Amino acid sequence: MPNKNKEYLEIIIDLNAVILSIDLEDNMRLKVLTIKGSANTLPWGLYNPNHHKTMERGLRHWVKQQTDMTLMSVVQLYTFADSGRFSYGDPNRHIVSVGYLACVKPNISQSQPNEQWSDIYSYFPWEDFSHGRPAILSDYILPELFKWSDGEETDQRILACFGNDGDVWEDENVLTRYEIMYEAGLVFEAVRDASKDMTGDIEISTEDTKLPTGTYMQYDHRRILATALGRIRAKVKYKSVIFDLMPDAFTLFELQKAAESVFGHKIHKQNFRRFVEREKLVVKTGQIRNQPSGRPAQIYAFNSELIGKPNVPGLKIGNSNSAH
Repeated sequence: MPNKNKEYLEIIIDLNAVILSIDLEDNMRLKVLTIKGSANTLPWGLYNPNHHKTMERGLRHWVKQQTDMTLMSVVQLYTFADSGRFSYGDPNRHIVSVGYLACVKPNISQSQPNEQWSDIYSYFPWEDFSHGRPAILSDYILPELFKWSDGEETDQRILACFGNDGDVWEDENVLTRYEIMYEAGLVFEAVRDASKDMTGDIEISTEDTKLPTGTYMQYDHRRILATALGRIRAKVKYKSVIFDLMPDAFTLFELQKAAESVFGHKIHKQNFRRFVEREKLVVKTGQIRNQPSGRPAQIYAFNSELIGKPNVPGLKIGNSNSAH
């Protein structure tokens, strides 16, 4: 029956892919695939049940069309259905965004012409402790959050997520921190969504936003990316997911740098190596790699005997004292 009174909104489902990999040529940094020509947009497309038997097939269709990449394994992250986050300019439409996560082995140096990779911390500079606690936390984010706060309960919420220097920092709480900053208007997406003149398909640079809180993303893509970063940080701690991001052969130093890039902080070198070797996560290939300085490095591979076995441990490794 036609909806003459527009009592019900038109529901649109969009499918969004967070595709992560490690960049071998950029200090093993964690990168995310974005649409060519726009570091602000994840691969995405609308779900059409007339053409896509499942939402996952629809996602794979759009990824292949936009990046020429055929995904192997994908997992659904979350479904975002909040009202007021963004629109396509029609008040009678409601957008439901479904996010998916895929980890792929490094091939960034041999990228196809229509692939484009961006450093994940360009979107979340407050999450990158690779050189110590980011100055943006103390210099901008915390002061602005406390200005916005409406009382002690909100103050406690802020401190629980962001903390002061020396406080516990929960790696996985990426989305919670982003959502608090969105509520406080500290990311441009909040400014966009508060304006009736702006829709989700605008193009705008970080410089235009006058906010120092990382690269703006189209639609709800930075929210979905925050979910993915929190999820991958959690999964790497209890499953052997880090090897889905690694090349087939690697040094222990490269494995450690990749894990540090995922977690966003330094890892104690000796503890890391002892853990990896004790749990027999890797095996020596018998090859070595010459280094610019120091001794040649042993080349390792993931222990194939662990494939398909339950309870393969993740990297539950503490950060080094200098990181937080």
